[in-house]
Amino acid sequence: MRVFQIRYSIVLILSFSLIGSGILVPNSSAQDAQIPNWIKDVAGWWASGDISEIEFLTGIEYLINNNIISIDFVPCNDKIQSQTTSSSKSVPDWIKNNAIWWSENLIGDIDFINGLQYLIEHKIIKIDNKKILGKVPLEDIKFSSSWQIDKNILAFAQSAFFEIYGVYGECIIDDGDQVWKSLLLGLNPNKMDMYNEVAVWNDPQNTVVVYPYFTFVAYNEPGFYTYFRGECDDCTTTKFVPPTLFYNEYVTSGIGHQALTLLGYPTITDTDIDQNPGILQQFDKVIILHNEYVTRAMFDAITSHPNVVYLYPNALYAEIEVDYVDETITLIRGHNYPEPEISNGFDWEFDNTHPYEYDSLCADMKFYQIENGWMTNCYPENFFLKNHIGLFNLLKTIKNL
Repeated sequence: MRVFQIRYSIVLILSFSLIGSGILVPNSSAQDAQIPNWIKDVAGWWASGDISEIEFLTGIEYLINNNIISIDFVPCNDKIQSQTTSSSKSVPDWIKNNAIWWSENLIGDIDFINGLQYLIEHKIIKIDNKKILGKVPLEDIKFSSSWQIDKNILAFAQSAFFEIYGVYGECIIDDGDQVWKSLLLGLNPNKMDMYNEVAVWNDPQNTVVVYPYFTFVAYNEPGFYTYFRGECDDCTTTKFVPPTLFYNEYVTSGIGHQALTLLGYPTITDTDIDQNPGILQQFDKVIILHNEYVTRAMFDAITSHPNVVYLYPNALYAEIEVDYVDETITLIRGHNYPEPEISNGFDWEFDNTHPYEYDSLCADMKFYQIENGWMTNCYPENFFLKNHIGLFNLLKTIKNL
C-alpha cells in the first residue's frame, strides 16, 4: 500500500505542477471519451515487453485520431523507423512504469492521457505524424492557387483558425530543436461563415498586400546576415533567390502573407513598387508585411501613401539598391551599417523596431495611428497560427482600417 501511495503522489504532483504552471490543462476529451479496454491492455503488454514499441505507438495514434488525446500542434518528426532497423527509441523506457500503473488502474485515465499529451507535444514521445488524420479531407481544403498539394502534405493542427499543414518529414534544426521547415495554411470549409466576415473576396475595397521579396533575399545565406555575423566581408551585396513553393520563412512574414492571400487580398512584391512607384496610387489601402529592406523609391512611395497598414514592426528599416541586370541587392544604409550608430537607414521617425519586433506572443496586440496609417505593437507571424478570437478580430480590423 505504501508503494502505491508514493507512486500515485508522484503522478499527482506532476499533474498539478503542470496544470498550475499553465503548461498542461486537463484534457476534457479524455474525460468525455470512452477509452477502449484494448488500449490499456496494449500499454501493459508493451511495458511488460510482450509487444513492440511500434504496437504501443499504434495505440497512441488511435487515441489522437479519435480525439481522446487532443493535440493542437503536432511536432515535426521524421518518419519513425521500425525498431528492427533503428536503435533509436520513440518512447523512453521510463514511461513503462506509468504504463504498468495505468494498466493496473493505479493511475487514472485522465492523468495518463494528459501525461501522454504533454510528452508528445514536447517531443519526448515521437509519433509518426503521417499517421495522424486531419479532421477535414485534404481535397476539401481551399489553398492559395500557387500551392500544389500531394500525398506528402499532412495536417498537424486542425484546431486553429486556419487549417495548418506541413510537408511530411521536412524538418529543420532551429536552436537545437527539430521544427517544421515550412507551413501551409488552408481554409476549412466548415468555417466559411467566419472567413466571409474577414475576407475581401466579395468586398469592393481596393487593397493590396506587399510581399517582402527583398527581405527574403537579404536573409538568404550567404547574405547580409552572413556579413553581420562577421563571416563574410563582401556579403553586403547578395544575389536574387528564386521564390520556392514554401517561401514562408518566419523572417519574411510568409504565414501572414498566406493568410491574407487566402482571404482574397491581391499581392504585389517589392520589385513591383521599386520599378513602378506609382503603382501604389491605384490602391486605397496598402498592407506592408515585414518589408525590412527597401529601396529609396519604395520608401518614398510607401510613406507618401495616405493609408498604409504596417502589419509587422521593423518595416522600412534599411536602405538597399537593386541591380536588375546582375540580379543583386546591395546594403546602402541601416542596421548599424556603414556606421555602428546608424539604426534605421532612412532615419524614419516612425520606426517601431524596438521593442515591438521581439514580441512574437502578441498577448496584447494593438494598432496605433501614425501620420500615414497604422502600426502594430508586436510581431504577429505566430498569431496567424492561433485559434482565439484575437486573430478573428485582427483580420476584421485589417479589413476595416
